[in-house]
Amino acid sequence: MSPGRLMKLARGCISGCEFPFPVSSPGAPPLPDDLCVVFVVELDKGPYGLGMGLIDGLHTPLNAPGIYIRTLIPDGPAASDGRLRIGDRILAVNGTSLIGADYQSAVDLIRLGGGRLRFLVAKSDPEVSEKISASSC
Repeated sequence: MSPGRLMKLARGCISGCEFPFPVSSPGAPPLPDDLCVVFVVELDKGPYGLGMGLIDGLHTPLNAPGIYIRTLIPDGPAASDGRLRIGDRILAVNGTSLIGADYQSAVDLIRLGGGRLRFLVAKSDPEVSEKISASSC
């Protein structure tokens, strides 16, 4: 799916319309690996933030633009939610697209986004997760 089409669908999702794509929720059975899944996760910042580290995909063996989850801190809000995984791509924060955004812009958006943040996330496949995990940045 093209980024433009994805963001068109995402805008409807973020503004409160029905989800036009599969949505994952805590405790839901896993979906097939070959299905592209985009979902919304709302997280409350803890005393040490969200408990996740991000990386720009251009600085990984993936060599593709995008903001990806690089680390999840055990027992942090992101890991405790249970749906996020290393390699997942953050598409939007609080309705603001990260498509084409650089790393610092994404981090600033999250830091200044308030105590509760709404993320639009694209689930990654195992190959992407492996390349993100292999990054040395």
